[in-house]
Amino acid sequence: MHEFVDDLRASVRAFTGRDFKFSTEVMEPGAVSIRLAQHDEEAGIIPLRLNEHAILGLRIEFRCSWDSTKSFLAVERSSFAVYPRDKANGEPLFRVEYDRRKSSYPSSHIHVHAHRDEMTHLLGLHRKLNPSNDKKVRNFISTYPALSRFHFPTGGHRFRPCLEDVLEALRQEFKLKVPRKKDWEYRLAEARLKWRKTQTAAAVRDCPDAALRVLVDELGMPSPVGWECPPGKKSKIVRG
Repeated sequence: MHEFVDDLRASVRAFTGRDFKFSTEVMEPGAVSIRLAQHDEEAGIIPLRLNEHAILGLRIEFRCSWDSTKSFLAVERSSFAVYPRDKANGEPLFRVEYDRRKSSYPSSHIHVHAHRDEMTHLLGLHRKLNPSNDKKVRNFISTYPALSRFHFPTGGHRFRPCLEDVLEALRQEFKLKVPRKKDWEYRLAEARLKWRKTQTAAAVRDCPDAALRVLVDELGMPSPVGWECPPGKKSKIVRG
């Protein structure tokens, strides 16, 4: 757990030039909550600056669980919420989220807190087209679905973006300044490499026949003798 938190702090420090504390809380046996430490009973938020002005705020939350050996911390849920300015008491601009156990929508997704009449109308259309249920029809007429309820998929369990990807996108799109660009670029590459190696290893475990085919057919590895490739985990490969 300490390594997980240290990696978070290292990325935030390289991006902002400041050190932010993260609090950890054991929610239940085997489950841990990790988030920015609160200040004066307010939710923790990281100010992101342009020319010394805090134009955005970032909230980071993780809920993790230990594997059976207590040696590997797996992310069950995560949320990176981006707010206008540095206040977390209103509606965010967007949220990048992951929920490992959900199957009713993409596990890795983005919520965009914006407004478009056509989108919100179509999101609620299924309720309008069910005249057999008067209550649903009344609800449709009296309420307006928000665009932020739509889950834009972002790569599923194995190929979802990491925190550093979100920070780099904000830097590029909003022209944010980092204290030392070379330090941030080094940290970004280091974090991405570690994250993507971990996810690549997980994908190989899910689909070992594809990994074997690349090693033998494309990279020239001798075909293993007396070894049979184990079956893949199709359910993990195809889920959103």
